[in-house]
Amino acid sequence: MLIDYRNMQEFKTFINTKIGITDTEWEVLENTIEVRHYKKGEIIDFPNDIWTEIMYINYGLIRSYIINDAGKDFTRQFYFNTNESYTANLFVVDLTSMSMQTPSNRGFEVLKESEVLVFTRSHLYHLYQTSKKWEFIGRKMAELAYIDMDTFYYSLLTKTPKERYISLQNSMRNLINIAPQYHIASYIGVTPVTLSRIKKSLEQHPTEKE
Repeated sequence: MLIDYRNMQEFKTFINTKIGITDTEWEVLENTIEVRHYKKGEIIDFPNDIWTEIMYINYGLIRSYIINDAGKDFTRQFYFNTNESYTANLFVVDLTSMSMQTPSNRGFEVLKESEVLVFTRSHLYHLYQTSKKWEFIGRKMAELAYIDMDTFYYSLLTKTPKERYISLQNSMRNLINIAPQYHIASYIGVTPVTLSRIKKSLEQHPTEKE
């Protein structure tokens, strides 16, 4: 498989910030990767699909969403690659579905044209067998996914909608500027009308943002 090194350089840098890898280990990884492009509006996976891949986002914007019994969807996570990204934003996957091979409760929608690096589940488990380093990376990802989930639900239960928006504004200002506002609203658990009121209130009282 021929891989454009420019697609891989940033990912290699990211991996090396977590754990050093040799050239041989990197070559093994390169042979498992597919570069894939998605257009705005494409659905990567629907709710009830079983995940068999994990994706690292090079550029673009993707969201995961949950649909309730009334058919309304709620944004659960955003995936993007900027200096504001946490590890949870970089990897597009439902780890529970992929690990357990059970239907996912999320869908994944492309909000802006995106490029991702794709690893299959079988390739990932093969990497675990070739080096303890890859197994370490996989474990760290699982830990970060749990921390992300725990932090998200703690915020929903303990913070007001305005506090959740301020937190998002302070940590991911660029995301707020590029993501559709109705997705931002559902992510912090409010309606678009309520989000508009929050933003207007903060414009009138800017010190609340601090």
